[in-house]
Amino acid sequence: MSILQKIIGKREGNSEGKPTALLPEQLPYPVQVKRRRYQNEDVRKRGGVQVFDTPGALALNAARMDHLESLGLPLKEKRTLDLGCGVGHLGIRLQQMGCSVVCVDGRAQNIENLQIRYPQLEAHVGDVEQDLSRFGRFDIVFSYGLLYHLENPLQSIRNMAAVCGDLLLLETMVSDHTLPVVRIEDESTDFNQAMAGLAGRPTPHYVVLGLNRAGFEHVYAPATPPAHEDFRFAWTNDLACVRDGHPLRCVFVASRSELKNPALVSLLKD
Repeated sequence: MSILQKIIGKREGNSEGKPTALLPEQLPYPVQVKRRRYQNEDVRKRGGVQVFDTPGALALNAARMDHLESLGLPLKEKRTLDLGCGVGHLGIRLQQMGCSVVCVDGRAQNIENLQIRYPQLEAHVGDVEQDLSRFGRFDIVFSYGLLYHLENPLQSIRNMAAVCGDLLLLETMVSDHTLPVVRIEDESTDFNQAMAGLAGRPTPHYVVLGLNRAGFEHVYAPATPPAHEDFRFAWTNDLACVRDGHPLRCVFVASRSELKNPALVSLLKD
């Protein structure tokens, strides 16, 4: 019998000496993780491609893309990689803004549905946590709503940077803290969630540090956030990634060259 089992068996009130659960303050470490077998879980009802068409998802997409267009970035005629494209709702907006778009998503079901909805878009199945060079080089890498669904956000940023010649446009859910940390979260099997059930909510400091160390000399935030509740909140440094029912989201613009754009505020210092 191990020392821990002896401690458990001798807890007060256990007259038979049988093991009982330790109270949190009695555990060797302050943690108890619920066991999970992600590979045995089924996709939840309405967790398929329809998750991209809910009123909330469509409203968020409209706010994201209206805001991007308002920034006045040089996007027209630029070869653009849309990572984590889902069923193509954002990719088609990029095309309408003048981009030459290649869409990539980790789920074959999403790509199959995209090709039905938007046959004019080039689309492939691919994993951003792996090498992206097989898709070629791009002027712009567009990654909205993807980073916080990844197990390895820093490696994914490096993979994005490796195929990006000019701008990396990134929108992500964040954790509210000043330190460069990632809050790990379980996610469901829904088609807009993590590929293997485990994801990370990075802090803004983590994102900016990662973008710069991956090779971007300039990293900016928009002076005005998108017109949506998810982007408009007060910072409290409490590590929250959801507040008042809304995910906390931020937009970042990483650039190889300096952008003299009054709509952007630099997040790097000399």
